[in-house]
Amino acid sequence: MRKANCICSAVMMGIVFCLSLVGQTQQVPKASPKQAAVNPVHTIVLPQYPPEIAAGPHVDTYRKDCLICHSSRYVAMQPRFSKGVWEKEVKKMVDAYGATISDAEQKEIVEYLVAVRGASDSK
Repeated sequence: MRKANCICSAVMMGIVFCLSLVGQTQQVPKASPKQAAVNPVHTIVLPQYPPEIAAGPHVDTYRKDCLICHSSRYVAMQPRFSKGVWEKEVKKMVDAYGATISDAEQKEIVEYLVAVRGASDSK
């Protein structure tokens, strides 16, 4: 334990030393008031694209319960699964990852997923 503390202390001292060297070698000259007026800080506004969510039954339940953890593109990138596979996936979110989704809402989410990403031969 004592050896580990010594190693940690040595590493920390090395990091502090390196940072002090960086601070000394990379000093940025201060701009004069004239230069500041010539080179003002610029801002830009990036476009915001609303997420595209496929219309389907119970889309509001999907939005409320699934988009907390997943991006709106996540489902669109999934293969087309059968109803049974979607049921297992939704159940996994509850059991393995702790999603707080009621049994009734799980069924609604599965209906939505089958409608938008269900296999053509899903049963």
